[in-house]
Amino acid sequence: MGERNLRQLKMLERIRSSGGASVSQLKNEFGVSIVTIRKDLEELERDGLIVRTFGGAVPSLTSDPQESLNVRSRLNPHEKQLIGKLAASLIEPMESVIVDAGSTTLEIIRHMRHGMPVTIITPAVNIAIEACALPNVTVMVPGGGLLDHFTLSLEGKDMDESFSRLHADKVFLGVRGVDLQHGLSDTDTRRIVLKQVMIQASQQVIVVADSHKIGKPSLIDIAPLSAVHAIVTDEGIDPAMVEELTCLGVTVHIAREMR
Repeated sequence: MGERNLRQLKMLERIRSSGGASVSQLKNEFGVSIVTIRKDLEELERDGLIVRTFGGAVPSLTSDPQESLNVRSRLNPHEKQLIGKLAASLIEPMESVIVDAGSTTLEIIRHMRHGMPVTIITPAVNIAIEACALPNVTVMVPGGGLLDHFTLSLEGKDMDESFSRLHADKVFLGVRGVDLQHGLSDTDTRRIVLKQVMIQASQQVIVVADSHKIGKPSLIDIAPLSAVHAIVTDEGIDPAMVEELTCLGVTVHIAREMR
């Protein structure tokens, strides 16, 4: 974990413990420039961890779970819809597909071909409910675990063990960061093992992430890029990164606006 990520983690803990902080307070406490503080806050907000305010930031994980979900869904919503639509087109009839929790993975379900027979396996209650509305879709929520009120995902050792017994054709995985050195990374320590188990349970690993997350590591490593078969992102991705990923054997699908 690099110095920048450690600073962001401490900054997040400071904002959560005090209910908020101003840019000037964070500048004095961390001894870096206002420009650096604002960049850190921007990245934390992109991860859905804080909400920036005039002159500072407050935690996004409030006492209202729906508010937290709404915060994440408001981050790059158009890109998430485009990514979800393209990712959904990669699902074939009769496949068993693991769908990770997250606002981008939810868009995959919303854009699936109507009436296509498929099995959706997910730890997320909201994704399961959305999938249940589709004809010919079998929905599995593996047993065990406790419900996280902010992600609407079941998590814990029991859930990890349930997924470890599964064999799926594909997994659509949400992450907070993708870069060449660290591979896939995330901020939520509670769900790292589950993401790793979902990867191991699947023949194809497909990452869905908007371009803001590509080229930037997050706090905790999940898996190397050698575990990834494809990435679905938007056209904001750096072409040099596309070339690097392709050279590593990762197929990059770019969701583009219809023109």
